Amino acid sequence: MHEENITSRATAPRAARASFDIAATWAILATAALGTIAFLPSTNLPFISTKVTVIALGALVTLVLFILARLTRGNIIIPPVALLGSFWLVPLAYGLSALFSGNGLAASFFGSEFEIDTFGFVVMLAVLASLTALAFRRAPSFHLFYKAGSILLAVVILAQLLFLIVSKIMPEFIAPTATMIGSFPDLGMFLGLGVVLALLALRLLEVRDRTRTMLYVFGALALFLIALVNSIVVWTLIGLAALGLFIEAIMRNRMPVDDSDLDGVALLLSETDSEIASSARSLAAPLATLAISLFFIIGSGTLGSALVGAFGTNVTDVRPSWQSTFEIGSHTYASSPLFGSGPGTFGEQWVKFRDRGLNDTIFWNIDFPAGIGSIPTSFVTTGLAGALAWIAFIVLFLFIGVRALLVRLPENAFMRFVSVSSFTGTLYVLALMVFTVPGPVVLVSGFLLAGIFVSSLRYGAQAREWGIIFARSPRAGFVIVFGLTLLLLASILAAYVVVGRYLSNVAYADAAKSLAAGDLDAAGAAVTRSIGYAPSDRAYQVAAATGIASMSRIASDTTLSPADAQQRFQAVLSASIESALTATRLNPNNYQNWAVLGSVYQTVVPLNIEGAYENAKTAYDRSIALNPTSPILPFVVGQLEIAHKNPKLAEEQLLQAINLKHDYTQAIFLLSQLQVEQGRAKEALQAVEAAAYFAPNDPTILFQMGILRSANNDTAGAIVALARAVEVNPEYANARFFLAAMYAISGKFTEAEAQLSAIAAMSPENAAAVAADLAQVKAGKNPFPASRLGALGIPQAALLEANKGAPVPAGQ
Repeated sequence: MHEENITSRATAPRAARASFDIAATWAILATAALGTIAFLPSTNLPFISTKVTVIALGALVTLVLFILARLTRGNIIIPPVALLGSFWLVPLAYGLSALFSGNGLAASFFGSEFEIDTFGFVVMLAVLASLTALAFRRAPSFHLFYKAGSILLAVVILAQLLFLIVSKIMPEFIAPTATMIGSFPDLGMFLGLGVVLALLALRLLEVRDRTRTMLYVFGALALFLIALVNSIVVWTLIGLAALGLFIEAIMRNRMPVDDSDLDGVALLLSETDSEIASSARSLAAPLATLAISLFFIIGSGTLGSALVGAFGTNVTDVRPSWQSTFEIGSHTYASSPLFGSGPGTFGEQWVKFRDRGLNDTIFWNIDFPAGIGSIPTSFVTTGLAGALAWIAFIVLFLFIGVRALLVRLPENAFMRFVSVSSFTGTLYVLALMVFTVPGPVVLVSGFLLAGIFVSSLRYGAQAREWGIIFARSPRAGFVIVFGLTLLLLASILAAYVVVGRYLSNVAYADAAKSLAAGDLDAAGAAVTRSIGYAPSDRAYQVAAATGIASMSRIASDTTLSPADAQQRFQAVLSASIESALTATRLNPNNYQNWAVLGSVYQTVVPLNIEGAYENAKTAYDRSIALNPTSPILPFVVGQLEIAHKNPKLAEEQLLQAINLKHDYTQAIFLLSQLQVEQGRAKEALQAVEAAAYFAPNDPTILFQMGILRSANNDTAGAIVALARAVEVNPEYANARFFLAAMYAISGKFTEAEAQLSAIAAMSPENAAAVAADLAQVKAGKNPFPASRLGALGIPQAALLEANKGAPVPAGQ
């Protein structure tokens, strides 16, 4: 084992030669580039999952190449180890949480689609940061890194401008918010990072006029696109960076310095006389950027919103507030303080502990998968272990970084830029992780810069890096080679698992799409492939839902013999139950798994199958325990009780759903139908009028209200409600028919004739159905005596499913 004291390096590279080291460097760059620009307009492939898979495979390929390089060279050269080791504090905390939180290793490692709050994703970030710190050692490599990053930024900007232009010309082809980065807010974060690095390049580097012009042009275009994102967090961080550079430039240009006080001190951003002219030029860029940032921070709700509206880039980026995140965290810490609820489980904690007051907002049915920011979310899911790991990493990064930049800054101008820009860029991404939830591309960019910063420390004054030449030590060499070989094999296995998970996600997306389109055969085949690649609870959910749809199809298929239909029905029912049960076993803390199990049993409750009602009720109770503030679950239980002919229990469940969400029109409407069935027309009318208050443009509710008002002898009120239903939906034949009846009863035969004529014009069948009624109305007679209205179902008509295609025939 040897120590190398590296004090200076030649900037001119040695002749490039093919080696695994060079291949590893290029693999990192290729991973960053492909992960960023991978843009798949096809809806058959999961977009974010594809990017994460590309990045993960790239990280594994880089790791394999780096291991092969070490095995062939027989040495390992390590930059300052303290900060390099800090990259692994957070993955260690995630690993402990995965082991001891009880969430399950598979769910903690992969989640559903390799989400950013999973153990696997943070390990991937640490691997990329570590490999970048180890693989990038010489100045030409850093030049290549920043050159590739500049080209990548330019490609993203030009592609986004192209998307905007095409969206204006062919809006049906692509949306203006489509982006190759990920989500539209991610685009703003990524471009904000590019603007900050461009400002530092203009300040710290002597660049050619052509390069300077390109930086100005693409910086201005990036600021324009950031304005379309209209993120106050991004503008604030850009403004802070510009403010710092502006103040520093002012100080260097205007304040005299006594150099005798600075003997032996490495100066941050110090300049020679030949560099003073560039300071004046670099003053304009941070000043203009600062002004633009303040302009859009102050005018975010006015000018920013107007610009967003003009280009159609309005995207709602909704997350829980700081208060809500802290409340979820406090409840989680009460039961699992040390290791939290487990990686990737914020969504489960959210539905369990969220404020029921959110049910009165438009976000009442959103299960947020993250809190206000990525790091606060991690505090909840990984407990004190994760919180301490993040704090330790950030404190170490700030302490070592600030100390290195103040007293150990590299003397070489370009390496000085590398250190300052990588440190600032990493801080930018860490700040985003506190206040927002960046996507995978932004996070990977930040941790690559963190690796570059650690590697640049080897160029600082009096810096050291450690070298281990294990080829000269048989004992140490055996242990290291054995360990590297195991890591190599583990990398290959990990690549196999990553590919399998991705293929499973692709098949799942195909299954969900086929199920939504009603293609049950394709859905069944796709979900079978998904489970075969990598079993997941959501795949089994789709399998169970496909089974429910298949049972409905079998029950309505008149071409099957009773024996054949019964046999097929029982087989599908058994498979659906087993799929739903498997989902609950894979993830018993997901309320949706229990809800799906309950829905499978509920499907056969009307058939009086023994145990179906009890099993459905048990599954729904378990789901409600995991999501106690959801009004949907008691509403579904109310439907279950109606199917089981328990009107009293059904009413209790519906009232509970309405109590949780006062404007829950579906529950109010179903409650009114239940009350009509029990002969409580007045109470039913009150319920449906409440539903109409919250949904004034729902024609079905308006139709129901008209029928119930007629049943309560309020003909004028019935006319108002039915007329409104017809206004909202002119093709609503039943509403027109009963509106004609109300007009005829009131002696308004001209209005009744108009409604019946409109019905007759819809189709020949309708014309024949209302011909007799229309003839009597034209003769000034009322064809709707009280006896006929009773036969038509008033007030029982309120219980009928609204038939918008044809009216009630005149003879009924």
